[in-house]
Amino acid sequence: MERVDGLDFRVLGPAEVLAGDQVVPLGGSRPLIVLAGLLLRANRLVSVDVLSHWLWGDDQRRSKGALQTYVLRLRRALGDGASIRTERGGYLLEVDENAIDLGRFRQFAARGRSAAERGEHRRAAGYFEEALGQWRGSALQNVESDTLHRDEVGQLAEERTRVRELWAETLLTVGEHDTVVPELERLTRENPLRERPHEQLMYALLRSGRQAEALDVYRRISGLLAEELGLDPGAGLQRAHRLVLGGDAGTRFRTPLEPHIPHQLPADLGAFAGRAADLKALRALLPEALDDGTSTPIASVEGMGGQGKTTLSVHFAHQIADRFTGGQVFLDLRGYGPGAPVPPIAALETMLIALGVPADRIPSGLDERAATWRTYTTGRRLLVVLDNANSTEQVRYLLPGPGCLVVVTSRWQLRGLVATHGARRIALSELDSEEAVELLASAIGVERVHEDPVAAGRFVQYCGGLPLAIRILAVRAAQFPRLPLDEFVTALPSDAGRLSTFDLGDGDETNIRTVFSYSYRVLCPAAARLLRLLALSVGPDLSLGMAVALNGRSEKDTRGALDTLVSAHLLTQPKPGRYQFHDLIRAYATELSEQEDDAAERTAASARLLGWFIASARNAGLAMRPHQLMDEIGPIPSEGALEFSDFHRALAWFIEEHANLLSVIQWSFRIGQYARCWRLAWSLFTYFAGRARVDEWRYVFEIGLRAARNSGERQGEAAILNGLGVIEGVARNYVLAREYLEQALAVQLELGSLPGEARARYNLAMTAQNIEDFPEAYRHGLRSLEITRELGFTSVEANVLRALGDLCAMMGDYPQALSLADEALALVPPDDLPQGRFSLAARARALLGLGRHVEGIECLSEAVDMFFAMDEEYEAADVLSELGTAHLRYGRTAAARDCWLRAVRLLTRLDHPDADRVRAQLAGLVRG
Repeated sequence: MERVDGLDFRVLGPAEVLAGDQVVPLGGSRPLIVLAGLLLRANRLVSVDVLSHWLWGDDQRRSKGALQTYVLRLRRALGDGASIRTERGGYLLEVDENAIDLGRFRQFAARGRSAAERGEHRRAAGYFEEALGQWRGSALQNVESDTLHRDEVGQLAEERTRVRELWAETLLTVGEHDTVVPELERLTRENPLRERPHEQLMYALLRSGRQAEALDVYRRISGLLAEELGLDPGAGLQRAHRLVLGGDAGTRFRTPLEPHIPHQLPADLGAFAGRAADLKALRALLPEALDDGTSTPIASVEGMGGQGKTTLSVHFAHQIADRFTGGQVFLDLRGYGPGAPVPPIAALETMLIALGVPADRIPSGLDERAATWRTYTTGRRLLVVLDNANSTEQVRYLLPGPGCLVVVTSRWQLRGLVATHGARRIALSELDSEEAVELLASAIGVERVHEDPVAAGRFVQYCGGLPLAIRILAVRAAQFPRLPLDEFVTALPSDAGRLSTFDLGDGDETNIRTVFSYSYRVLCPAAARLLRLLALSVGPDLSLGMAVALNGRSEKDTRGALDTLVSAHLLTQPKPGRYQFHDLIRAYATELSEQEDDAAERTAASARLLGWFIASARNAGLAMRPHQLMDEIGPIPSEGALEFSDFHRALAWFIEEHANLLSVIQWSFRIGQYARCWRLAWSLFTYFAGRARVDEWRYVFEIGLRAARNSGERQGEAAILNGLGVIEGVARNYVLAREYLEQALAVQLELGSLPGEARARYNLAMTAQNIEDFPEAYRHGLRSLEITRELGFTSVEANVLRALGDLCAMMGDYPQALSLADEALALVPPDDLPQGRFSLAARARALLGLGRHVEGIECLSEAVDMFFAMDEEYEAADVLSELGTAHLRYGRTAAARDCWLRAVRLLTRLDHPDADRVRAQLAGLVRG
């Protein structure tokens, strides 16, 4: 692997940057901290908060301006060798991975692992040596940041140690025992409690004819494990010890005889797949369980039905069973499913008998039985798996004494167990795509999955990543081994009947509806009703406000029902106030709604949801731009509609609900709610106008136009036509824009609506100006100005004056343009200067036309800042482009380049056609 030309970045040792053989000065210890953090996460966004944490720890009083200064120093120091990009909320270092020693280390290590998997052990050893050769000591030696060391260096050291172990293993495999002994001796000295290198060293010494030294290694590590952690050597070390002693491979040590050592674990799944992070979280409890025997760590494995809670817990229990010499107890508490739940008093009797306690010594009372259970389990190193619990109360009495490990599985969030007993919650979610495909491959064969990985991805997506669903559907797929997987997936039903595909007709455990029903049946009536109504929502998630609207109940009652559904894992709550369905739970809830709720209730709930969205979106739009001509919808009564105190809160709501709004508009048209559909589309005008995502904007308004025409509401048709005209104007399709706007004007004249006429003529004036039809533009603009003054719409009057000023500037009448822009600015309230951002840009154009370039550039710069302050990215990009042109006109090439670069990044992100124009300007600048 060749290093790239240019700078060489190093973090595996002292952090530094080399240009050839020379160290690049970075301007102090603080910039070095920033660079080290960016290098550790190269080509990924690192937030300002994380960088500040590494710089100043928990002291958040430090100025973020200081961080900007450090980044500026780094940019100057690195020059063209690397690019530090400023992104929303943080910084991103763009650099070739081969230019960083950490990148080279990881690439060589990955090649080594691949070679070892192919059986090419000598080649693998070479790659591992190359990887380890990137290290020059401990990582980040000279970086003065305790938090960065705490957050990152330990993980890097672990990666290095693991590669050292892999290197030793590859050489042991090919018989180079003497070669690895010195390195393994160093590794065991550095990691005196790490079992794997001690095991490897024992093998290496034995095969080098040094049996006594191998036994010394075992005595040393076993003594340290006992002294420091209270642990016996693990299975690997014990196997190595038996080999050194010359014993048979089947020899096993016998523990002191204890009566009735239970081994009750169900059989492990033959082909377990995925859940690596959850297994890691479970294993993290082992040191606490096996140290000095003074505590009882508890894992609460929670999740919806079908997520594999029992499968994971049993698999984990089998992995660690040999550590728990007192035995393993497994008990199904039947908290969900057929039959009555097992009461604690009966469960205690069953478990005490499993330990060999005579029946006549088991007390009759619950508290006494619990105390006896703790007495017989204390210090025993017992593994207890309590499966399918329905509450903390069912589990509380079953907790053993200190020195044991408990794993509880439940469909309910056992918050009380966490609060009162310190349980570690392990909340399962659906498998990610890679894990899900791995599970599918284990069921239908790796070859079939590899033949069509795209179809495999569609398969697991259809199952929503739910392990039980994947296993059930895999059984169906396995019945047709010669059928291409793509054909099998394509034939699956999309909506109606989807759940039927997850029923093998062979008992309740392989019927997904039945599995879900166990959770549904235990809900209180209020929570069950809300679950059914929430299925009417069609977006990717739900807010509390949406739930209140659908429920038609108070916020307090709705919160309580939502909390119940989250606790039952029928909804997830990714963050406060936001809720999500699993796809299959949504399908199940939809079926329930159609079976148990009448059409009138579903229709009423849908109307409440749409009314809430329309009213909230209307309020948000008015908070962003209190435009007196935008309120075409009229009053929309909706209890609980959101109110917004300022522009930024309104914009944040639009951004958060963006996907839901688009989904609801499509859904409202599909179910025939045309009047509400066009009103909701129109309510998004202000949001889209500031973001200029033309394709989405056009799509929404085209649906809105069909809905308005289907509803027969001419006012709505005119409003949406006007919106489509604006959209095509932003997209630079001026001919189509004029067609839409002339249709809108004709309807407004027919209706006799002066506000509607003023809006249509204002937009027609803008469109005519862009195609340089100045007489037409002036005619429409003048009439719009007359109407707005007649109606007393001062904010709209300011916009029309500004448009007329721009028109005058294009016609070369710069004095009149300046006069109109100043007149427009005079109408802006002094306490709301950002409202004048458009007029400020118009004033700048007039000043530039008059040759007052310093004032003009200052005005344009101020307008850009105001657009950014209002998060109006398209307008900011448009004015930035103008500002670049102004700078270039006066010979400021660097400033022009900076403006155009910022503009093109914004326009590219917005997928706006102007991006190509600005790119061409930049290219011309380079050629010049």
